[in-house]
Amino acid sequence: MKLKAQTLAALKTFEAAARLRSFTDAAKELCVTTGAVSQQIRKLEESLGIELFVRRSRGIALTAQAQELLTVTQQSLQSIEKVIDSFSQQGSEEVRLKSTPSFVFKWLIPRLQAFHAEYPEIRVETFADAALLDLEAGDFDVAINYGFGSYPGFEAVRFMGESLIPVMSPDYQPEIDWQDSACWQQVNLLHDALPWPDAARDAEWRFWLDKSGLGAVNSASGHYFNRVDMAIAAASAGLGIALARRSLVEEELETGRLVAPLPAIESESSYYLLIPHAVRNSPSVQRLKNWLLKEAVRDPR
Repeated sequence: MKLKAQTLAALKTFEAAARLRSFTDAAKELCVTTGAVSQQIRKLEESLGIELFVRRSRGIALTAQAQELLTVTQQSLQSIEKVIDSFSQQGSEEVRLKSTPSFVFKWLIPRLQAFHAEYPEIRVETFADAALLDLEAGDFDVAINYGFGSYPGFEAVRFMGESLIPVMSPDYQPEIDWQDSACWQQVNLLHDALPWPDAARDAEWRFWLDKSGLGAVNSASGHYFNRVDMAIAAASAGLGIALARRSLVEEELETGRLVAPLPAIESESSYYLLIPHAVRNSPSVQRLKNWLLKEAVRDPR
């Protein structure tokens, strides 16, 4: 038996009515009248030469043949939906992007909408890893890491420089002379204890103090955190003075939630884009890479 086009169209109506056990509910779902559903079902029964529903005062019931037809109709409709979904995904690619929580929350997320607007066909799945990235896991297409640039096994591109700047609450030690090294004994230094693998816990404060002519200040004092955004939050709460990466505190400095009593010093580390060799020729990966590099040019450190 060769099915007519009208019969094929009526099967969608049949599926809804059989699944819901109601012509009225099927009509609501299909956005047609109940009469239109009844007419479609009647014509389908005439075309197939069988009775599909037993009409009762309190509703409808499926015949044995209708139950069998419902099973195969639902399977067919599901298969059609999967094929249509696959069509909608064609030309759309996913790129897995991995970085540290501090960088993802403070720098990347505010900019991602601009990327999606420019490249709507690329889905960026973003992972905020631990304070130090696990580069051996193989679970990313692009990583953004803060370090010195030696990354065997990856295409490594210097993405963005960074500067280190002391930040604190406007209410913290307002009368102190920050140029007097003796006065630094009165303050709490807030540290990112894990700026890069194998770093000394006070590495960034020690670097900044030496470069700022404050080499006599004890850089090991104060409180330690395993993420720089935690140190920044502690500074905002008035616990002490944090050495922040400038790219992560722009908003707080602009709004006055944090102040910088002394100037920034260019960091010895930078941000790097890391791309596994297996995906470095992917058009989507290259588009994300180039977009990130353009964003870094707009936001120099």
